Amino acid sequence: MNTVQVSKSETILSNGWSPNVGSAETYWWASGQMLPPWGKMEGALWASRHRQNERLQHMPLTRDQVIETAFDILRDYGLADLSMRRLARDLGVQPGALYWHVKNKQELLGVLSVMILVPADSGPTRSDAGAESGAIAALRLQSRAIRRALLAVRDGAEVVTLTHALDPESLNVLGRLALGFEAAGLRGHKAGWAAKALVHYILGSVTEEQTRSGLIQAGVLSAPAERGDAEDAFDFGLELLLAGAAATPNTPR
Repeated sequence: MNTVQVSKSETILSNGWSPNVGSAETYWWASGQMLPPWGKMEGALWASRHRQNERLQHMPLTRDQVIETAFDILRDYGLADLSMRRLARDLGVQPGALYWHVKNKQELLGVLSVMILVPADSGPTRSDAGAESGAIAALRLQSRAIRRALLAVRDGAEVVTLTHALDPESLNVLGRLALGFEAAGLRGHKAGWAAKALVHYILGSVTEEQTRSGLIQAGVLSAPAERGDAEDAFDFGLELLLAGAAATPNTPR
């Protein structure tokens, strides 16, 4: 154990400090409750310098650090490992420190959902109105982009599904699908209903795909003979949805 001489009679230990007095009067710096016995003023100054050095060694925790570390855990280990306790441990802080930066885990998952969907954050807008064939093509491209973004992050579909269930308006990428159906000619509530059906299809199919992938990695299931089956199946279902939307009468409701 390393020691540092701080006076003629006292010695600071690497994990605390112990004065040269009886065991009943032994003080430990780690307790943070009592000052060294060689004088309250000197002890207070030493404690102040010690805390200042610790602050210099450990930069303040930021929201960006919390979000980035959470995203790393999700990407590398999955949603099951993303607990607030695990996040705090990886950041080297107490769990309570996290709540200065995120209100709760639901808020954290909401931020992660937005990050997951960033690669797909473009798509149909109201400027596409009137070009019905172009709008359907844009919806097709947007749906595939969302699928790829979800698949790129472990349990990505499950995280986004949780966020969408709690606050459907928080994910602009999914919300813009309704604009795409409006541009394709659907009116009134029908555009919103069509968008909801498409969102459910995308999230459901990717959740199943990622769940199967996890079971294969765990050795519970065997790998499929052809890896392209999932993508082909997704495209087939997507075309059915889009064809149905294109064939739906444009009468508002």
